[in-house]
Amino acid sequence: MRVLHNRYTADEITDTQFIVLRALRKGPCNTSFLAHMLGVTLSAVTALVNRLHKMELVTRERQEKDRRQVWISITPRGLQVLNDVEERRNLLLAVYLSHVPENKRQRLLDLLRETRDLFEREDILQGDILDEEQDRQS
Repeated sequence: MRVLHNRYTADEITDTQFIVLRALRKGPCNTSFLAHMLGVTLSAVTALVNRLHKMELVTRERQEKDRRQVWISITPRGLQVLNDVEERRNLLLAVYLSHVPENKRQRLLDLLRETRDLFEREDILQGDILDEEQDRQS
């Protein structure tokens, strides 16, 4: 998807900006959360948010209790750009996948659903972490 994004939608937003806007669609986030989610530094997120703010895709709001805390929210324009890019990406993916035989597409879809379901399960990682801790204590 990154290749398709860079080829057909990068003139609107970058792949990283797309990821941030998708996260913000779920609700406001602070810069620390975004940095952790992206695996980058706070200064990198600040630069990214500054670009998105300049493009009028996000707003920044300082918290009254702690002025150092800044919450980032997606704007209606940001939501529209996100929806447009997602729609284009989905159409491009459909075009490419139309060249894959139906039975293989169905297998791929089934695997992707299984993978999604696994990633939504919080108990998997917690179980692995507990197993590792018990192994270290043994």
